[in-house]
Amino acid sequence: MDIQTPVWPAQRTAKELVREVLKDSQPGDVISVKAIIIAMRELGPCLMETDCQLVAMVVDCATQWGLFIAFDVREP
Repeated sequence: MDIQTPVWPAQRTAKELVREVLKDSQPGDVISVKAIIIAMRELGPCLMETDCQLVAMVVDCATQWGLFIAFDVREP
């Protein structure tokens, strides 16, 4: 008898999610950190990174891509 173990889809890393969420942005666009974090949490509900760590990843990626960043995390 052949036993198969369940194979779970590979979870995407936080860096992959940052790239995915920002992929449609053009250099010079202003991105909202709050909106990016919300989108990342929806796409990757099992992310272990804190919001502060995610913000750091967003800043790193956005500056490399020539995006402007709105730090609006604490705004209602």
